[in-house]
Amino acid sequence: MENLTIKTLIPNNNHTKYFGVDYFANIYDGSNPSFRYFSSSIDPIMNYKEESISFNEIKYSYFTQELRNIEPNKIIGFFQNPCLYSNLKSIDFILDELDRLKLGLFLETNSENILNDIERLIAFGKKRPLLIALPIYSFQEIEMSFFSNMKSYTRIQKIINCLKSADINFGVVVKPIIPKINDLLSNFERIIKSATVDGQDFIYPSFTLYFDSFKIHNFYDIINIEKSELMNYFFDNFGQKYNWESENIQELKKIFVFSTKKNKINYAMKDIINLYRESDYTQLKLF
Repeated sequence: MENLTIKTLIPNNNHTKYFGVDYFANIYDGSNPSFRYFSSSIDPIMNYKEESISFNEIKYSYFTQELRNIEPNKIIGFFQNPCLYSNLKSIDFILDELDRLKLGLFLETNSENILNDIERLIAFGKKRPLLIALPIYSFQEIEMSFFSNMKSYTRIQKIINCLKSADINFGVVVKPIIPKINDLLSNFERIIKSATVDGQDFIYPSFTLYFDSFKIHNFYDIINIEKSELMNYFFDNFGQKYNWESENIQELKKIFVFSTKKNKINYAMKDIINLYRESDYTQLKLF
């Protein structure tokens, strides 16, 4: 009887956010390991579950049933908590189901398993709305434990090159942005410059870092061990607050907007949404 309560699709009640998806989908158990420490303003599912990540066949069965009640042309969004490719080398069967029901797809992933599906994604994107977002936390690697399961721009270059050649709508999302750790202006400038050269369709940063009591405790534990010189700064400026923003935020936004406009890369959410769906939604704020 417990399985009757399973819900794998959650409606998005704010279509000006979260890349305009209509439903958030999750067919896994467990959580992305980074969500043990923090989440960002573009993460619709912020909770952390202390269990192994595993594809759940029962949830997938319910997922296919729920899809049948969704009207055509709606967008199903798979975000990174956890990544759809966590236990799957291919999502071809999911693409087939969405295509059959005339539904679109938003996919956030930086897994190289996506390369196994390039031909199928090309075919899908010719008939259905499709947008790929590649999450990164920095241009180059930063040696800290909470970044160990995340990727920098340089580590996803192979995926970028393949998506560019495939002519699939894609871009990078920059998250999390942590004060004094990866909020350097030069880091942003290098990401934007490389994204321009690589022909990406959009860049979208999450300037706000989110915690809860569990996350902030784990975050401070890592800082105390690996960046103890920052403990006083963090306590003096943020303490136990659950929302953090860099003291460089205004300069970061200025560089971001100027550079993306100059290089003609989409950066406002409404323009990113319009890359893959007809939308009357408007975004009053850029970030």
